[in-house]
Amino acid sequence: MANTAKSMIDKGRTQLGYREGRNNWTKYPPEVPGLAWAQNQPWCQTWISWLAVKTGNKDVIPLTASCLTCTNWFKSRGQFHRSGPKPGDLVMYGANGGTHVDMVTEVSGSRIRVIGGNTGGSYNGQYFNGDGVYEKWTDISNSRIHGFARPKYKAGSTNETGVLPDTGGGQKPPTKGKFTVKKGMTLLGICAILGVSLAELLTANPQVKDPNRITEGQELNVPDKKGTQKPPTKEPTKEPSKKPTTEPTKEPSKKPEVKPSEKPKPGHKPDPSTGGQGKPVVPAKPGTEKPNQKLKTYTVKKGDTLGAIAIRHGISLQKLLDMNKGRFPNPDRIFPGQHVNLDGTKIVVPDTVNKVTPCSCQTNHQTKPSKPVPAKPVSPAPVISGVSLGDVMPTKPPVVQRGWDRPLNAAELANARVIYSEAVKLFGSKDGARAAVIGIATAYQESRLQNLQGGHLDSAGLFQQRPSMGWGTHAQVTNPAYAANKFFTTMKQSAPGWKSMPLWEASHKVQRSGSPMAPAAFELAAAKLVVQFSGGKAADAPGKHRKPYDATKDRPQVQEPAPKPVEQKPVTPAVRGWVKPVQAAAGTPFGQKGSMWSSGYHTGQDFPAPQGTPIVAAGTGQVVEAGWAGAYGQSVVIQHENGVKTRYAHMSAISVRMGQTVQAGAQIGNVGSTGNSTGAHLHLEFIANGVQVDPMRYLGG
Repeated sequence: MANTAKSMIDKGRTQLGYREGRNNWTKYPPEVPGLAWAQNQPWCQTWISWLAVKTGNKDVIPLTASCLTCTNWFKSRGQFHRSGPKPGDLVMYGANGGTHVDMVTEVSGSRIRVIGGNTGGSYNGQYFNGDGVYEKWTDISNSRIHGFARPKYKAGSTNETGVLPDTGGGQKPPTKGKFTVKKGMTLLGICAILGVSLAELLTANPQVKDPNRITEGQELNVPDKKGTQKPPTKEPTKEPSKKPTTEPTKEPSKKPEVKPSEKPKPGHKPDPSTGGQGKPVVPAKPGTEKPNQKLKTYTVKKGDTLGAIAIRHGISLQKLLDMNKGRFPNPDRIFPGQHVNLDGTKIVVPDTVNKVTPCSCQTNHQTKPSKPVPAKPVSPAPVISGVSLGDVMPTKPPVVQRGWDRPLNAAELANARVIYSEAVKLFGSKDGARAAVIGIATAYQESRLQNLQGGHLDSAGLFQQRPSMGWGTHAQVTNPAYAANKFFTTMKQSAPGWKSMPLWEASHKVQRSGSPMAPAAFELAAAKLVVQFSGGKAADAPGKHRKPYDATKDRPQVQEPAPKPVEQKPVTPAVRGWVKPVQAAAGTPFGQKGSMWSSGYHTGQDFPAPQGTPIVAAGTGQVVEAGWAGAYGQSVVIQHENGVKTRYAHMSAISVRMGQTVQAGAQIGNVGSTGNSTGAHLHLEFIANGVQVDPMRYLGG
């Protein structure tokens, strides 16, 4: 490709919609010379390096996985600016430009459009996948922006891109009137009302910070549509005369009328105004004409995005939306099986496209009913005789059991019975009971056994399954029988060894949850319910758990010998038996405000220390997380008594495993600088009943 800004942007847009396969595990690092080691690291800067390699720009952009290294590289060459961004510039975020990076694709007034690759993140101690590769608008005045790095592209001038035009500059966009937002409206819906594109509406309203968030009563500038009117539609056929005539076409040696059974000879052109029958033809009403049978369409497949479809067919996203007006009220939400119009000469409505190629999903937005979808009648599963808690719980759960939050009502109990029935149908009487325990515990964690009609994004139903991710239509995933069957068939495929797995592991193979061990807290309660469904009484059933179960005394058993004690420096005693986890002076305190943190403030206490310094547990407890955690890097989370958790982040090495019980003062790892970190230090968090609190309250500082 040409060594230009445009080549970078065009290549980047071919990746729109890409999502990482697992935590920070992407295809990009191995394809960048020297960056294969960054496979498990945040990949925003690695992605920019990948673009440079693929487009021949590796001599004007440093090949690095570090945003800070990239920022300093451009600063040392005098190619870093605090204002005046242009297409092709790199946007560096954070106090020193070391937190994140995007690339400018368009400038419009006080806003810029950027493209980038975002890795994982966390919130309240739970890991979530990141945005993947995206393109979005942001304000030039965004407080998180540190500045703009300007590569010296060979096709441009010495200090400017010279390739893509500045489409907005500092000029105020032309507007015409005001529009007041009403309850339930979205920007795309307003665009349809006003007959303008989303880009035009955003350009006219630079005050809109987040296109996905507008409020009732908010006033928007209406873009001036001068010059944007569509040309008049041409008639499908040429008229031989301007004035219509009621006289039949005169042809020598032929009768003036054509019999209905006769076919016109080749080359015969009847008068379109008469239909060739001597009578005026009444024009068809709009929308009643037969669709063009040669209309080009594309069928959406799993994982597709509108942006990727547009790029694949060599058109812009805006043109694709214009050709499919009314089909995509939310361009970020499309479903497998839908049809996308690709005929640039036709702007069709959903019904026309569906007539050309039948589609089971009439629109990309499947209306969510206001009432729960009733489950189809389920034939009762066979009673499993002789089932006990010991049969459905072969080992003691690895976490403290919580039980139901409250007694199950009739609807929740019926949903649990549907899950049980589907498990027995699929796995038989021998394994169905254990599978039902996994399914019921998972559904309780996801929905509290309620057939929810909505959730995060387009999640719905007992298992919060997403239609956009190929789980089925909204009507299907809100059918308890379908949802349960889909869960179990997926478990059978994704976790072939589920029978010997802990409940949380089998569940996580299907759900890919940010809190994989959470369903395990309901294993005992689900097991008792399954025993009751199978005809027994859970409380009196024989087996391993015959005695009344006391959750307060239940602690996981260490099945492997404890690690050998590591010789370490004496730890500092703290309040109520807590110990200081690292021998270092305190750094950035809890609660300090700043734009470098996604929450707006520092959620823990930092302890700067040399790489490799030992880290010990602040208190006795059980390891519930151990591994990569997005922005936290290598991280360990320990569950203590009284609802307190501690998190140890940015570690260079971890020396404990999930499920292990550790004592206060025992080494759990070493200080490092993994994740979103600007230097070697321990980031310590105390989470009391789900709320992050000041660690120094416990450490006595």
